[in-house]
Amino acid sequence: MRETLAEKSRRIALDPVPEEQIRAQLERVLASPPFRNSRRCQLLLRYAVEKACEGHLDELKERVVGSAVFGREASYDTNQDAVVRNAAAEVRKKLAQYYLEPGHASEPRIDLPPGSYLPEFHILTPEPKIETVQEPGIARWPLAALCILVGAGLFGAGIYVGHPKAAPVTVLDRFWQPLIEAKGEVQFCIGQTKTHSFVGHLPATPTGAVDPKATVPVSKLVPNLERFVWMGDAVALSKVSGFLNTRGKEARYRWATSTPYSELRGKSAVMIGLFNNDWTIRLTEGLRFSLVRDEGEGWRGVKDHTSAAPFSWRVFRKGGAWSDETDYAMVTRVFDPNTEQFVVAAGGITHLGTMMTGDFLTNPAYLSEALRGAPPDWARRNVQIVLETHVVGGTPGPPKVLAIHFW
Repeated sequence: MRETLAEKSRRIALDPVPEEQIRAQLERVLASPPFRNSRRCQLLLRYAVEKACEGHLDELKERVVGSAVFGREASYDTNQDAVVRNAAAEVRKKLAQYYLEPGHASEPRIDLPPGSYLPEFHILTPEPKIETVQEPGIARWPLAALCILVGAGLFGAGIYVGHPKAAPVTVLDRFWQPLIEAKGEVQFCIGQTKTHSFVGHLPATPTGAVDPKATVPVSKLVPNLERFVWMGDAVALSKVSGFLNTRGKEARYRWATSTPYSELRGKSAVMIGLFNNDWTIRLTEGLRFSLVRDEGEGWRGVKDHTSAAPFSWRVFRKGGAWSDETDYAMVTRVFDPNTEQFVVAAGGITHLGTMMTGDFLTNPAYLSEALRGAPPDWARRNVQIVLETHVVGGTPGPPKVLAIHFW
């Protein structure tokens, strides 16, 4: 059977990018105007790509990079010296600038994800689409299950969708009023998990077992950015989109990394996810509550910038996974001057916290309790809310408000 264009595009997207293409693309990028006059950006990007291709992932930690690339002492304090973080931020901006220039969209893409020094390589498809595959366990759900959840959210709302104006005005309506009254559809930006699939066979020992000390070159890994959605993210998405649909709002669903600024300008939007959603990270930068993390030390959290403490609420990585006993989440509703519309961003440090925000933003009892001491004109203000939930058996409990700020 002849391969269709769509099938061909999908096959290309799932093939690992050959190492020779990665190295050739690296040279093109480094010779481009954005990088040509920045020695430290050239050094950092070349180092990161070469170590990734060689499979030396242990040499892509902040302190190691600072020593190898910028000549710092092996034991220097990364909290006091942010040379690597600052250089990485410049590299990300220059990469974005490079790929926005005409003629580069079809080239193999080199990305340096926020909070990481491990580059990702992939080839863009003509039209990114949300596609999921079944995987063991319940951490990620396929698109079919997501659709069922959205439908269940609509029926569970107990409101006839055909007559949204007949619904009584509730605290939920007041919270969501800026998005409900905005013209056009609501744009949902869905967070993406930064995992990879290995295509090939892992090195084996003489006995035939997989060698536990084997390394895998990053060039042999396939990014799963457009294949999976966390279960908690799917539940939150279904609840919020279901509620807005009962109020007559149509929705458009896109992956966060596939959403250009041009699509967000002039549209109300909902960002699902915190650390797996770059748009949420950008939206909350500079606000009272923002996201902080130290991947080297193994924690992520929410910081209150009015507090003298270096961090406020955080979750630690234990045994290769994030702790699932207590999770923290953040809800932000703010008028974004860049898009000229109100934006709501909701998510937890883990996907279970994100699941809880779906309940919080669609349950009038939870939202009413949180807004008990709010100013009378809170519905017209920007607001940030920090939440906590205790997790039992993989299920998040009710939300607890830790802090709330209006301006």
